[in-house]
Amino acid sequence: MEKLKLDVVDVLLVDPDHNTRQSIRNILYDTGFRKLRLCRRLTELRDALVVSMPDLLISETELPDGDFCELIRAIRHHEIGTNPFLPVIALTGSPTSDMVKKVIECGADSLLAKPVSAAQVLEHLGILIKERKRFVVTSDYVGPDRRKEAKRKSDFPMLEVPNSLKVKATGQKEEMDAVQRAIDEAIVDVNLRKLERHAVQIGFLVAKIVPDLEKGVVDEPVQQFLKRLRYVVEDSRRRMVGTKYDHVSELCQSLIKVTTDIQAAGGSPESKDVKLLNPLSQAIQAGFGTGTDAAARDISISVGTK
Repeated sequence: MEKLKLDVVDVLLVDPDHNTRQSIRNILYDTGFRKLRLCRRLTELRDALVVSMPDLLISETELPDGDFCELIRAIRHHEIGTNPFLPVIALTGSPTSDMVKKVIECGADSLLAKPVSAAQVLEHLGILIKERKRFVVTSDYVGPDRRKEAKRKSDFPMLEVPNSLKVKATGQKEEMDAVQRAIDEAIVDVNLRKLERHAVQIGFLVAKIVPDLEKGVVDEPVQQFLKRLRYVVEDSRRRMVGTKYDHVSELCQSLIKVTTDIQAAGGSPESKDVKLLNPLSQAIQAGFGTGTDAAARDISISVGTK
């Protein structure tokens, strides 16, 4: 690590425990880091991200005022901050199987059990700088690819993500000005991949929901599927603004309205709403292949959103 230029790297360190915070801060300082911002709570972390995105986030998972994993998931899905590819090292004093699973699923890069040693911190920093994993983008997940080599054959292409930590630490001055541009371009790429995955997810969810609704079954699993459907469609509509799929926005708004009406009806959704789920789903999926402006207008009129 001695050859790296760590003094220009912006690090955000978050831990509610003063002693742990200072201990890790000292490790980082002794290693060569100088731009260190310290926080104690999730609200402080959120505020710090608004002020400026760091090059590296190191944070305790158990924060007193919120869910750390939900925040990381929001960062990865570009709902918070300007860099969804931010390198993240999570810390925990209770590495239970549930906690490990949550951290993995939210998209953090690494998880270290406390107390941490200088050697552990430096090892994981070295991996993030020199051997960071490529990202996978699915409907549910944006984050490092954790699959073993033998299991990597799938239809999920890998994404080399911009890494300002690496650029700054390795002294690539000629590339520093291009980091944010690379991040912006990668965000566009992720958005398109997410939209395509969402289209598949919408078809899957509607296929699960409609048979039960047609039989009058609106139990807890169906309600959860409806909740998930509404989130996926709302996220799709948010992401498609300004993309080549912008023409599908009207169809998404129609499906949001139908899904909302079905949810509001509780156990007695109107048959006309249930019957609209399949054609809306099919039109949205078709819209990701060809323009469907006419179909959008026709279906929207029948839904009553015009």
